[in-house]
Order: sequence, then structure tokens, then C-alpha cells
Amino acid sequence: MGRRHIRLAAATAAAALITGALTALPATAATTDDPEVVAGSGTAAPAYVRGLDDPGAPAARSDANPAAAARAHLARHNDVYRVAGLDLAVADTIAAGDRDTVRFTQRHRGVPVLGAQYDVHTRGGARVESVSGAVFTGLRTDTTPKVSESAARGRIAFDPAVRRVPDHRVADGGLVVLPQGEGILAWHFTVSGADASGAPVRQEVYVDAHTGGVAFSYDRLANAEGPAKGSGATFGGEQVALNVYERADGRFETRDRGRSMWDGADGEILTYDARGDAVGNYEGTLPADTPLAASDTAEFGADATASGAVDAHMNAGRVFDYYKGLGRDGIDGEGGTMRSVVNVTQNGKPYGNAFWDGTKMVYGGMNGVPFSVGLDVVGHEMTHGITDHSGGMLYVEQSGALNEAVSDYFGEAMEVDADGLSMKDPEAGLIGEDLCSDGSAPQDCALRDLNDGRRADKDYLNVPLAVDNGGVHLNSTIVGGAMWDMRRTMDKHTADEIIYTALTENFTPWTDFLQARYGIVDAARRLGATKGEIQKIENAFEARGIYPGWENTGFERDGDTLARNVAPAAEAMEQSRNMAVDGKFWAMSYVDLKSFFDGTPEFGIKVGRVDGGEGPRDFQQDGLWAIDPVIQDKELLYTRVGANGADVVSTKVNGNGKKVTVVAGGKGDQREADIDGDTVTWVDIQGDEADVYVRKGNGKPVNITPAAGTSAVRPTIAHGKVSFLDYEASQTYIAVYDLATGTLTRAKAGGLFDVPTDYVHNGSYGFVVNTSMFLGFQGVKGYDLADPANTAKQFGVSLKSGFGTYVQLAVNDTSLVRTDSFAMSWGGYKPETLPKLEIAPIADVVDDGRADWRRVSCGEGAQLYPSLDSGSERVLWSETRGTTDVVTRASAAGTCD
Repeated sequence: MGRRHIRLAAATAAAALITGALTALPATAATTDDPEVVAGSGTAAPAYVRGLDDPGAPAARSDANPAAAARAHLARHNDVYRVAGLDLAVADTIAAGDRDTVRFTQRHRGVPVLGAQYDVHTRGGARVESVSGAVFTGLRTDTTPKVSESAARGRIAFDPAVRRVPDHRVADGGLVVLPQGEGILAWHFTVSGADASGAPVRQEVYVDAHTGGVAFSYDRLANAEGPAKGSGATFGGEQVALNVYERADGRFETRDRGRSMWDGADGEILTYDARGDAVGNYEGTLPADTPLAASDTAEFGADATASGAVDAHMNAGRVFDYYKGLGRDGIDGEGGTMRSVVNVTQNGKPYGNAFWDGTKMVYGGMNGVPFSVGLDVVGHEMTHGITDHSGGMLYVEQSGALNEAVSDYFGEAMEVDADGLSMKDPEAGLIGEDLCSDGSAPQDCALRDLNDGRRADKDYLNVPLAVDNGGVHLNSTIVGGAMWDMRRTMDKHTADEIIYTALTENFTPWTDFLQARYGIVDAARRLGATKGEIQKIENAFEARGIYPGWENTGFERDGDTLARNVAPAAEAMEQSRNMAVDGKFWAMSYVDLKSFFDGTPEFGIKVGRVDGGEGPRDFQQDGLWAIDPVIQDKELLYTRVGANGADVVSTKVNGNGKKVTVVAGGKGDQREADIDGDTVTWVDIQGDEADVYVRKGNGKPVNITPAAGTSAVRPTIAHGKVSFLDYEASQTYIAVYDLATGTLTRAKAGGLFDVPTDYVHNGSYGFVVNTSMFLGFQGVKGYDLADPANTAKQFGVSLKSGFGTYVQLAVNDTSLVRTDSFAMSWGGYKPETLPKLEIAPIADVVDDGRADWRRVSCGEGAQLYPSLDSGSERVLWSETRGTTDVVTRASAAGTCD
């Protein structure tokens, strides 16, 4: 790690939670007997208005103009919709029989608003039946950028996800308004390439055009757990017909122009063979020299079978045919070409996944089996493409899990019907069960099971965004299972039509689980479903625990809750200090994911009293971000980030946060401050250089790392010592600076295949989290800071599961706190295996590294981001289960039998 920059990646992508009550529509609207209004989140415009029967404006009625009817309806009932004055434009009108969906998109002062979409559902070109989506009434932000596009492009390197893609490509997307609070003006960039492991990345990055920070970032790749007369053998040995193409040279290739999408100029199904090329070369691009799979005869042989080309080509045609039965002409709905690439590798071995990259399918293999074997996998991945062209659910948390669930549903529906399975068959609902080659039972081989019975109110896994984009795969079977239960309990083709209608007419980028239920019921009603069918849909979602308020049901917490619904900023950016506590006061840098749309600053610091006292207060200034909090007595130090860089400032914890003093400023970015008495330390970042500075009292700052090439992180002061990690090109060191003597001592940290990724110390002992560069597992090593280079005094620190992932530590003079997520992944991602905090005496840890670890809390949620008070066993942490809250205990719970 020879480079060091400030990282400010705010992947704030939680779907908006519908918390409003269902109310009757005002009498000014023409309605049926049971109209309902579902309140929007962070906007005065409702998320759903359903049960309508509004004839629209007279002119619209006579002209049978759905768009005119939609506009007239919104205008006439502005007391309900509150959209007067909003810049709404008709983006599309989707026709389905006598139904039309008029899709409005929103601009703010001429700039598109991310994910803002309002759908007005009409029948007969005039009568309005329902309205759904999200448009934002509170946007006020100035749309004149203070940061140029070129400068913003330079700032994308601050996103840790981009830093993990060394050879990336950047595509400019222009200005967009992020609908948070009064809006954030941002430059949009798409970053594509491969990370250090060779895995493809397609990162959507939004840089704040006023401050220059990375305001929003997420990976849009939707990874899975994915016929001219010719033939070929599938991987399973079945001889099948293929639509192929005979070239002028007499060879045949996998080019299908035999379906209705072919119009003589476009609309083909093409299957390419990467011939073992690296998967990173195919994410978002298609190298010009990539050939279609080819054969000397119309019968494709063993090579096309082994590469997965036969299965991919056949299954792509089946996907087209399935959606054609639902009235859709291909992935884009307009008969556009469908492309697949097979036989890609990662680090010289078959790439163990499949994905839709926004333009095409890419397949690897697993256990010698190409991913294109499974129609459920192919259908799953191509459905991601349909979602991209319709509902567009953003690939994070609940909306991302719904995105995955829709793909699971339609992929499995295709396979069940193609195989002639009964919906009651135990294998109906298994995703990816065809990918085993070792004779395993399908239930043991499957990636997921839509019949797993998981409930939102009991089994939803609140994992960090760093884990599976907030659980998009881990939680998908909850809402996917509800949809699958619909298919089991009602006519399956009716269920398919309802869910397809909801996907293409009701779902929007921020649709969450509860909104999905409302959208599916609304789609069913508009399709003419009976009361019995509606009840089956409602029963399916109830059985999966998806109902108003499910997030806060049946949850026990063992500790004092100091703040509710506050997501730590570390969920969205790399931070050295996320939470701090000192005696009476605590602080946490936050990004409120669940309140993304309702006015909370994108990054701020909440400060409160440990005894509860008055509720926590926000320390944040307009247009600036506040991160990296440290508390000493009644003084709060934090990093203030703006368009021109980052400074360290201080303020009083019992003040209003508006009066601040600059502690460290200058040409570079100043970050990661710590304080002990009257001595302050921080990191000064200028280009590739990151130096540690120390200042005592009102004296001059001293650079204690003056040598060129320093890349330091995590400086902390304790007992007269400043200690930190120092990254060099090929080696990382623990550095210890003695304030009394001015001497700097270094000790090697990490190993040949391990890289130090975090560090804490108490002045006497330092503890390094080492991460394997190949396997990702983590371990903890301890150092005696009086003689850190003495290997005899170094010691290992045990983790609960032996190996760790996402390890986090906190330390004071007497105790060490640990937590990690390995048990969560190793244990199958169950609520009981979510990461838990444990504490042990330093003396015991130093003695043998194992110690008598005790549970800090017996709470049921995921316990992360610990902070330990300097003079006691008091621990603060973030605990997630439905909401993410700040929790504390004054002493450890001990055992939790």
C-alpha cells in the first residue's frame, strides 16, 4: 500500500421505509369503495394512492390520451399529491392491453433527480386507477456546481471501492440530484474494471458537486449464486436444437436470428466464447476480438458443451420465449440484441459466478460446471437486465434484495415450467441446484431456496453494506419466498403476470419489502384479480413477516439505547474513528441510511450523554461533512470536510456545534486526530504522502515522519506515546513515537501474504488486524510498545472462530474488546451468528492471547463499531436489527446462556 488518500465513500442506499398510516383519500378524488393513501418518506408526495376510479379530464377522456389523463389527475388532486411546481416530464407510456402506465421522471432546476419516478396507472387511456413511486417535494439545492466535473473525477479515488480497482475505466454521467433532504447536487461517474482478485466491478459513484466528497457509491453488478438450424449437447448430455448462423466461410456460429426480435437489422441472440480470457476484460465492455462460439458443422461439439456455449445459447432463447409470453420483446422490451459471454476466468481458473453487467450476460463455471447450465441462473441474470429497463431497484439493502428476489422468482419459474415440475415438488424453488458435479443432493447444492420459510420480522439480516451490499442475497428469499408462495397457492401464470406487471409498472428504484407488497396487490387489482386471489397475495406476505412495522417486531436488546435509527458512517466510508466515549459523553459519526430522504445531513456527528439525558444532538454544518470524532472531557475533535479539503476542528460537546476552532488546517487533508491532555496528533495527507503531526499546547506542529514516502494511518496518543501504522511499498510497520525523548521506533507488521488493515493501542500494547491478501481471513497480533520489534514479546490474539472477517477492536488501559463477522458467514448467516462483542483483561490477553473472553452484551442484533471508555468497562457500539441504534453497557454481561 504505497498510496494514501482520504476516503469518503458514502454508499447510502437503504430503501425508504414507509412509515405513514393508511388514510382515506380526500373527497375531492373519484374513488372506489376502498381508496388508500400510503405516505411517502422524505417527501409530501404519497408513495401509493390506490383504489381509484378517476375518469380524468374531459379532453383526455375523449382523446383517450393516458398522459393527458395522468397530468390532469395529478393537477386536479394536488391536495393529495403535492406535486404542483415540480418539474415532472413523461418519460414513457407503457401499454399492456387496455392498461397504460404513464411514467413521470423528475428534474430539479433542469437536473435529473436520482430514482425519482412517479407512475400513474390508467385503463382505457383515461380512467386513473392508482399512482405509485417517489418524487421529492423538498428539493431546494442550488444546481450550480462549485466543484468542476474534472475535479470531481479526481475525487472518485477517495472511494475505497474504486481504490480496489487499480486499472479502471471511468465514464461520465453528468450532473444529478440525490434526493436527500434538500438535495445533493452530484457528478455521476461509472467506474468499471476488475479488483485485485480479478473479480469484475461496476461502481456507480456520485461526487458532491458542492463539497467534492463522494456522496453515494454502489456496485451495480448483480452477481448470482446465471437458436439457422443446428444442434448441440447440453452439459447434462441432452441433444438440443439450436438456432445458429452459417457464415460465408462455411462455419457455423451461435447467432440466433430465428425469433421475432430479428427485424433484418437488429434483434439477435449472440453467444460469445471468451476462450479463457480474464473476466475483468468483459465487465461493461466486449473486446472486439471476442468470437462467437463456432463449429465446422451445424452440430456443435464437446468444446461448445464444456464452455457452456450450448447451454447459454439455448437458455437465452428460452428466456426470450418466456417473456414473450408475458408480452415483452426481449430484455429491453424493444427487441434489442441479447448477448452472452461464456468461458471467462479469474486468476487463470474458471470464474465462479455469473452476472449481468448492464449490457450482456457473462458466465464462468464452478466445480467444472458452467454457470449457463441452469435455466434458473440464466433467467435470473437476464431478469436483472429487465429490471434495469423497468423497476430499476437499486442494488442495496431492501431494494437490492427485492431486485435479487424478482430475478430468483422468474428464473425459477422458467425452470420449473420447462422441467414440468409441480409447484409442490421439493426441488421447485431451489436456485442453482444444477451447478454441482459431485453428486450432491439438489437441496445441498442449491445457492438459495425460495421455500426456506424465512420471515422478515424474525430472520432479516441487518449486515453492513460492506457485506453483500447490505444483504441483497442474504435477505432476498424473504420477499422472493412471498412471491413464490403466491405462485404455489394461486394459478401460477396469473402470479407471473401480476409480479411482472408490478415489476414493470409499480416498482421504482427505492421500493422496499412493504412497498413491494403494496405494489403487487395494486397490480393484481388492476389486472382484475378476485378477492380470493388478493387474499392469497396478502396471506403470502403475512406468512413471510412483511407487514407495517415488521422491522421493530420481537427484538430484545441487552443494554441502554442512547440513539435510535442512526447508521454509523463506517457503513459508508472507511474511517479510523467511528465512535468515541469519554466519561459522561459519547459521539458517533453517522450516515442515516433509513432516513436518506428526510433531511438528515449525509455525514454528521451525533453527541449525547452516556446517562441518556437529553436526546443526542447533531454537530454538522451546512455543506460540510463531519467525521472522525474524538472526545476528551467536554471537548469534541472531528474532521470537517468541504470542497477545498479536510481540517481538524474542535468544539464543546455541550454547545451547539456552530462555534468551532481549527486545530489543524493547511494545504493538505487533515484527518484522524487524537488528543491526550494538551497534546494533539493527526495525519496530514498531501498526494501520496501521509505524515503524522504532533502539537503540544500552543506550540508549533512537528512532523514526526519527515522521511519521504510515509503513508501513515491510525495515529493515537496514550501514556506519552503516539503510535500508528506506516505503509511502505512492500512492508508495513508499527511506529511508536516517544513524546518525552522524540525517538521513533518501528517494528514490521503483517507478513508475506498478510496486510495490516487496522490498529489500536493503549500506550503499552498495540494490536494489529492483519488481513490475508488471498483468502480475506483476518487475525490479530499484539506488540509490546516498549520494545515492539522484539519478536519474543509479540503475541497472537485469539478470535472467537479462530479466523476472523471484518474484525473490529477497542482498547483501554485494562481491557480489550473484539468482534468479527466470521461466525456470521461460517454459521450460514443466521441471526444468532451475527457478530457479538466480547471483552477480556489486557493482562490475560498479553499472557497467552486467549484470555477469558466475556460477552459485553446478550443482545440479539449485530454488534459492531465498539468504543471503550478510558477508565471503565463501559462499551458503546452500534447494534442492528430492523434499525441501527447506539447502545451502551457500563459493564460486561458475562455469559449469555
